[in-house]
Amino acid sequence: MLRAWIPLLLVGVLVRSANAGPDDPDRALSAREVQTYFAPYVPAVRACYLANAKGPRVTGVLRLELIIHHHGQLYRFGFSAPGVDKPWRPKLDACLRALAKTWSFPVRKGFTSVVLPFVFLKTNAPGAGPIESCWDARGCPPGKTTKGAGR
Repeated sequence: MLRAWIPLLLVGVLVRSANAGPDDPDRALSAREVQTYFAPYVPAVRACYLANAKGPRVTGVLRLELIIHHHGQLYRFGFSAPGVDKPWRPKLDACLRALAKTWSFPVRKGFTSVVLPFVFLKTNAPGAGPIESCWDARGCPPGKTTKGAGR
């Protein structure tokens, strides 16, 4: 059976802003806003990680560390991916940085610091391997299959 990476995405978002108080919601992005505006970018982040996080010590953990400028673009980008070492780490870095250039968030009065944790679980997933088929373009009649098809 094939092994598949099952993503457990955005298990939490940590948001912090300098000089932001509870009286001024326009000063920084809230965790909910970050999750909402980052959601469209999750599939591409997942694809980057799955394509470039290789090696025997890869843990499946990816942590994006962002500082969002008040105009909504990224001011600073960093990441942590335990177990991803050379030659894969620079490839993951290049992929994520290329994506980060396209990310945008709503305008606020101040900067927002964000940590986005991802956990990808590698498991033997049911149905991830070869399937049986009768190799008929019209479909298989009930009970008629050929072992090992679908490879």
